[in-house]
Amino acid sequence: MRKLKNKGIEGEKGILPPHRRRRNVLAVGAHADDVEIGCGGTVALHARNGDNVVILIMAESSYTYYDGTVLRSKEEGEIEERNAARILGAKELINLGFKTKEVPYSVESIEAINEIIDKYNIDIIYTHWYHDTHQDHKRTTQSVLAAGRYVKNILMYEPEYPAGRSYLGFRNQYYVDITPTFHIKMEALKQHKSQVKKYGKDFLEAVEARARHRGYEIGSRYAECFEVVRLLGEI
Repeated sequence: MRKLKNKGIEGEKGILPPHRRRRNVLAVGAHADDVEIGCGGTVALHARNGDNVVILIMAESSYTYYDGTVLRSKEEGEIEERNAARILGAKELINLGFKTKEVPYSVESIEAINEIIDKYNIDIIYTHWYHDTHQDHKRTTQSVLAAGRYVKNILMYEPEYPAGRSYLGFRNQYYVDITPTFHIKMEALKQHKSQVKKYGKDFLEAVEARARHRGYEIGSRYAECFEVVRLLGEI
């Protein structure tokens, strides 16, 4: 298991609200930039509220097209993911180093995630939508659900085009108002310069449009929404 540790990663900080326990948060993405797209505003909000955020990336930070065209080199991707994690306010960044497009659903992937969950005493996990059509995304969540069998809170973030074009529809069940941290989400996403170059400025505009739409649904400026695997109600 390969780890990329970045001690002292800091973003915008906030004061833990009275009577609120500090939570240990695991945000999982198959690739560098997945967390920023799917739940970057929520992750930044956790960090601002004083929670301990660990970002886990399953695949090494490179991407090569089927014809051999290199869309993102490993070195380029590592810089991008570190910069983005720092902006989001993560305490730790871990990359398991599986081969891109070949992230497994296996004993190796499950136990690697299980070890992280135990080490950081994780309270809540954010991961890909189970019915995502990208094989790395789907297998990541299969591994997360197996490894996180004792974790009390697991939420799946909304997929981004084109990976979300499944025969099933994402169920927008749980919303987080990310208006205070939307600018952090977008600044972190912009660190993935190779991806912005790949998809063009419409990519950033589309991410903003979806956050604006989800915000409109709950009467806020910006929001992210999730499908619930399980969620512990605290009364």
